[in-house]
Amino acid sequence: MSKLFDCHHALKSETEIVLNWFKINEMKSNSEKCHLIVAENEHRPAYISNSYIYLDKENELLESEICVKLLGLWIDNKMVFEEHIKKILTKGNQKLHALMRVAKYMTTEKLRLIMKSFIESQFKYCPLVWMFYSKKIHNKINKLHERALRVVYKNDDDLTFEELLVKDNSFSVHDRNLQKLAELMYKVKNGLCPLPVQNIFTLNDSNVALRNKENGENWIFPKVRTENRGIESLRYRGPFTWNLLPDDIKSAETLNIFHEKISKWKPEGCSCKRCNPFYQGLGYL
Repeated sequence: MSKLFDCHHALKSETEIVLNWFKINEMKSNSEKCHLIVAENEHRPAYISNSYIYLDKENELLESEICVKLLGLWIDNKMVFEEHIKKILTKGNQKLHALMRVAKYMTTEKLRLIMKSFIESQFKYCPLVWMFYSKKIHNKINKLHERALRVVYKNDDDLTFEELLVKDNSFSVHDRNLQKLAELMYKVKNGLCPLPVQNIFTLNDSNVALRNKENGENWIFPKVRTENRGIESLRYRGPFTWNLLPDDIKSAETLNIFHEKISKWKPEGCSCKRCNPFYQGLGYL
């Protein structure tokens, strides 16, 4: 509890320093571009989340919010990013309806180009931040993708979603996200990421990796217990996804070669809740 209050007090103090710097340099803060959000968990009392700070000497109040937008990404106070994905789905459905209205006047090639540019592209921005969504959201994304493919190929029920993906020579949104995650791990392994990203993961030394190949290979897995305690996180899923890759992709000499190979890789063996079926009363198996 005391740490939370200390953090809140430090935030207020740092804000005063920044605002004082503005004043000294004859600048004024824009309250419309200032936001405060406090991440929630089961150990944080409700009144801590209802925090506030003052932006100036006139006591302009900045209250904590449930969801804020930062660089095109909607961040919620529970850090599940469902609000962000819901907004993507809304935009995707609106564009799909527009595509459906003109589908009969266009060729398959043009429909496919529009679908890739205006619907699939919605899910390509910062996927590693929000990719650990719920099974319910996963089904909604796949449903939108499937409907879009049916419009492009003018198909009703002849083909399944998986068969449509094969026909389109493409992957589901989640499979693409796993490809992106694998590419991140390649960059981390070869020192191509900024230091804060590198520090998320821990590499094994070569001797330990050889003795412990079945349990992490190049990576040390974090100690996790449940989904909410780290299993569904970048730190855990990154090494796990890397271990799914065949050796010829892992050993790519350059990032360009790795990118070319990974874009054709079909993720298999993933045990996350989006890949595993859910059984009532039993959970994810």
